[in-house]
Amino acid sequence: MRQIVASPVEMDGKGDAQHYSGSAPFILRDIRFRQLVSRRRRFAWSIAGAMLVAYFAFILLVAYAPMKLGSRIKTDHVTTWGIPVGLGMLLYTFLLVAFYVWRVNTVYDVLFKTLCNEGQK
Repeated sequence: MRQIVASPVEMDGKGDAQHYSGSAPFILRDIRFRQLVSRRRRFAWSIAGAMLVAYFAFILLVAYAPMKLGSRIKTDHVTTWGIPVGLGMLLYTFLLVAFYVWRVNTVYDVLFKTLCNEGQK
């Protein structure tokens, strides 16, 4: 019985392709493409990990030190520490996403286009 593959590039844990037919496009058989996919996947997971660490740290701060976030920055002001910490989380998220988009557009997309152009020659 033939196994049905959900996508043309089905990767195993090592980043090697499991199924390639002779009719697969050149790009899918190229070892450089598979390495590129593996590198991009590692990068995406590291960004996701950084985001998870930051958000879990924020949630733990809310859970275990709510009085710190609820305390005023200065005694004569109404602004609490929760406001700049929350805004810092938003800024961190924006910067992380901007870094991801910049890196994908300047590194991975360029390498992919180069591989595609070489395959069409």
